[in-house]
Amino acid sequence: PGRIQNGHLPVTWRTPVMDLNLLLSTALSAVTLAAYVHTLCPGTPGGDAGELLQVALELGIAHPPGYPLWTMMAHGFSRLPLRNTTAAWRVNLSSAVYGALAAGTLSLGVGSWSGSPWAGVAAGGAFAFSPLVWEYSVQCEVFALNNLLCAAMLLALLRFDARRTVGRAGAGAFAVGLALSNQHTAVFFGAPFALWALLAGRTALLRPAPLLLLAAAGLAGLSPYLYLVARGGESAAWGSWGETSTVRGFLTHVLRLEYGTFRLANTPAGESTYEAANTHTRHPTTQLDAFTSPDTAYARAHSRPRSGHRIALSRDRPRAPPGSGADHF
Repeated sequence: PGRIQNGHLPVTWRTPVMDLNLLLSTALSAVTLAAYVHTLCPGTPGGDAGELLQVALELGIAHPPGYPLWTMMAHGFSRLPLRNTTAAWRVNLSSAVYGALAAGTLSLGVGSWSGSPWAGVAAGGAFAFSPLVWEYSVQCEVFALNNLLCAAMLLALLRFDARRTVGRAGAGAFAVGLALSNQHTAVFFGAPFALWALLAGRTALLRPAPLLLLAAAGLAGLSPYLYLVARGGESAAWGSWGETSTVRGFLTHVLRLEYGTFRLANTPAGESTYEAANTHTRHPTTQLDAFTSPDTAYARAHSRPRSGHRIALSRDRPRAPPGSGADHF
């Protein structure tokens, strides 16, 4: 376990370091969940939340591509027997759970790859408490689940790198398919991950039987889209989008043909997706908060964190002006 492989010091999945990594990642998830629940939106925020809440409660069909995995899981959360809570609060809670698990999964992956559990905590914590991630982890939206599934893809890739077996590659293919059944932007993670895995494991994977297994695993991950067929048609819940019970209607919905299949960002008129992505790339520091600097320094120095740093909760934040898009918190 101490030898350098592939340019980095690996952490096996059964070592004292990995035990510490798992412990710290679990603790990070717990702390993150506590912060998210404390700042959870009590009702229905703006944006797509009203529509998504309706389809979750009635098992309807959301706007393209339908978000079937999110809908079924949100419906399950809406039925949790939690006293003195509303259905909206319980669906918002699902985002908090996904976001907290995403932070822990990212921490576990980074800690295992780098050989430093504290580096994992730095990465997971900086991600969890960045403004946009936090915002969408406390309300009814699909993004927190997407974060969790992308983190799961990364962890599956790292496990495959540690032991390049067909079984672990199949687990990664399933994770990619599952992520794509929630949000199409996951392709920007899944495609390069899949390409690297096929090249790195070509001796074991580029044969008919393994390729068939990988294809089957990927299709199994995409199976939530069958929900659109089952819940579409004349019996679809009120307010459902599209006609997903026919082949043409199903493909139109899943491929987002009415929006534009390759239009993956909600950009202002006249601004392309590339221009929007370029803007965010030039300003990465706007998505980092006070948690990042002390936590990253702690990971590097392996020393005690400096006192005085704490997570800013909703009661500490100035109230946003009406109409700003953030006043529903």
